[in-house]
Amino acid sequence: MNSSPIAGLGYVVIQTEDTDRWNVYAESLLGMMQSRLSLPDGMSAFRMDDRMARIIIQPGPNRVASVGWDVRNSAAWEDLLHRLDRAGVTYDTMKPEDAAARGATEVVTVTDPAGDEVEFARQPFNDAIDRFISPNGVRFVTGDQGLGHFTKAVRNYSECVHFYLDVLGFDQRESIDIKIRASFSGPNPRHHSIALIDGDGHTHPHHIMVEVDALDDVGRCLDRVLKGEAPLTVNIGRHFNDRMTSFYMSSPSGLQVEYGWAGLRVDAGTWVEYAQGGVGGASLWGHQPAEAAEHGAVSGGLTRAVD
Repeated sequence: MNSSPIAGLGYVVIQTEDTDRWNVYAESLLGMMQSRLSLPDGMSAFRMDDRMARIIIQPGPNRVASVGWDVRNSAAWEDLLHRLDRAGVTYDTMKPEDAAARGATEVVTVTDPAGDEVEFARQPFNDAIDRFISPNGVRFVTGDQGLGHFTKAVRNYSECVHFYLDVLGFDQRESIDIKIRASFSGPNPRHHSIALIDGDGHTHPHHIMVEVDALDDVGRCLDRVLKGEAPLTVNIGRHFNDRMTSFYMSSPSGLQVEYGWAGLRVDAGTWVEYAQGGVGGASLWGHQPAEAAEHGAVSGGLTRAVD
């Protein structure tokens, strides 16, 4: 068991050509609450709990602009910077006003081995007085498990696994080397906060996952999708590793969002890291690609990424 300075996935910065559609999608479909965080014109932020920024929307070509990880405390912050220095990872410190627009006191940015921007945030802003109230009445599972998880295919798989396990100190919970190569790891009780998939020479985000505390809320969100509020990409099913019952949909920027319930909570002190055996596969049942889905990450499956 590693001791990581990282507490969990804090926020995701999504860049989109249609910020208005993403704002409606986050609030009306996902059930997030628009934040009062002060932001530059054209940007918006959404809450899932007391945190002032879980999803940050900014205008521009469709992409995941950055993934932000929470650092536990000031001692962990110093530990993180020492880890980056020892590994020869160059980091830049955001200006205070830019860090505040991430909902944090201090933020440093790095480029991970896949070439993606990664941010680390110290002292994230909470607002428990302005109580989080979901427009759809959902309650998200966050707390000591962080926002959820992020999955991406990467062109240099071994280097990326090394970065998250050995540099950041994540615990690897499970690996796959049957039909695909994949690593599932995290720094907290969520089964995994990041999943890395061998992209066979390509790097591509696959999805972010958010978890709610009631199966009925997954079903109600699925009903909204089936009524046309977003394209369904993968039908409902249950994963074999984190036991999440979920479905996948496309967002206005093309990024998939997994909407799930009852993910496995891990005791890091007793968990045994394992490798998938047998026939291989992602799910105990379901999770079949939607018949009408024309989505790169789905058509590419988890065996490779697409440009």
